[in-house]
Amino acid sequence: MDTKPSALLAVVLLTTTTFSNESIAQTVDSLPLADIQGLVYEGAFQVSSSTFGESRINYAEGPIAYNPTNHSLYVVGHGHQQAIAEFPIPELVGGSDLSELNVVSSPNQLFSRVLGRPKSGNPQNMNRIGGLAVINGELIVNTYEYYDADRNTTNTTLVIRNPGNLSSSIIDGYYNLSPGAHASRWISRIPLQWRNLLGGEYIAGSSSGKPIISRHSVGPSAFAFDPARMADGTPANTTIPTNTALDFSLANPLHDDLSNDSGSNKLWTHVSFAAYGFIIPNSRSYLTIGHSGGHNGGIGYKITQDNGNQCGGYCSRIASDNYNYYWLWDINDLVRVKEGKVSPSSVRPYAFGQLPMPFQQSGFNEISGASFDSESGRLYVSLDGAGSGESSPVFAVFSLSSEKIIRPESPLDLRIE
Repeated sequence: MDTKPSALLAVVLLTTTTFSNESIAQTVDSLPLADIQGLVYEGAFQVSSSTFGESRINYAEGPIAYNPTNHSLYVVGHGHQQAIAEFPIPELVGGSDLSELNVVSSPNQLFSRVLGRPKSGNPQNMNRIGGLAVINGELIVNTYEYYDADRNTTNTTLVIRNPGNLSSSIIDGYYNLSPGAHASRWISRIPLQWRNLLGGEYIAGSSSGKPIISRHSVGPSAFAFDPARMADGTPANTTIPTNTALDFSLANPLHDDLSNDSGSNKLWTHVSFAAYGFIIPNSRSYLTIGHSGGHNGGIGYKITQDNGNQCGGYCSRIASDNYNYYWLWDINDLVRVKEGKVSPSSVRPYAFGQLPMPFQQSGFNEISGASFDSESGRLYVSLDGAGSGESSPVFAVFSLSSEKIIRPESPLDLRIE
């Protein structure tokens, strides 16, 4: 398999020095839509499977955050501990030969557990880290309860005030992003020209693909918020307001044939999952990436797949019918949602499909997390189980190319239901 994606997020550079409301409107109207053909694979690295502090990288669930201060990654380790460590980023090695990758064998900071350390405790028993982001020298941590059958949790977010000292930093929270589980995974920066229009400085998002589908957004979501609302001194259990730009539900999913019984659903199924979303700089595109399946052979529940595997929940009928996936959205559509002109579940991506990734030789290794650095234009992606250690990830790095721009052929009214 080709180790480079067949598509690149094409963007152009835009020079501007002031952003009055009028100039912002003029600027965003002139921005291009990105095409997936600009995502360029630069190289990858691994992390040692040794135990560092309270956890190790094996069976990591994916959330990562780029730290520009140290050119490093904050990484959530083994799913049992939900601990965070910081690892330096070594020289990248291209290709897809695991034996040639540089392996980080010494962390900047050891794995430290965080979920039970806020001064107010963990009253709702949040037990998973969904996403991370370095914002203004602090580490914002989105969380969720893995199996919230009662759908009664409201807590979502912690703030590690001194991420340079993970083991002893003050941790504040839990705070409540107003959409709850619908905003409990990734956090990404909104470029300046879109902040007024979307109503916030950062996006919080999530999707289905985890237990209890009725409590999730059944499709990638986007909520704009202001992290300053969680400043030092903000009381625990404070609700952080958000502005809705994209959201779905089980009653109004991204596609209404989630089992793909029709055989024609190429958009979103019961096993689809978005791991990360971000606005591509100098474009009007919101990119969400993750994985999907069942688009060729359909989805079953607790079935035996064609290879004899017995599924514990929803899965593709054909075991090989799973792949990494992307969904590209026109931010103008998201702005129309925020302005109340269309419903958040009516928007459809202008482009979507399979997103080939390196390190798939041993089978399907899914995108489980990512982090975008807007300064360098690099996207760091965690590929679950692709590493040489026991169920350890590979961290693949991509850059954005500005070689070409391809606008969607479909008119706007085909993207809004």
